[in-house]
Amino acid sequence: MSILMKENTIFEEVEKKCRTFVNDSPVMDKYKKREVDTYFFNKSMELDIKKAKEEGIKENQILTAKNVKKENIDINIISKITGLSIEEIKNL
Repeated sequence: MSILMKENTIFEEVEKKCRTFVNDSPVMDKYKKREVDTYFFNKSMELDIKKAKEEGIKENQILTAKNVKKENIDINIISKITGLSIEEIKNL
């Protein structure tokens, strides 16, 4: 029985520490700031990845258009295949 009493005291102490942590404004402010920073970091990474993918797609379109243009394929067909504008293809 005395073991249970000791364990119960330990749990009470843990509960007390948890409440202190949650109610400690500077600690919670740091925690909330960390959450916000993490959120914006993740969003920034998502946007960077999306931008990199879009740039990769564009580079691939340009490379394809250059290679097909060398084969003297009609610019309208190149535009249709690559999604690039006729003006973009002419400037390659």
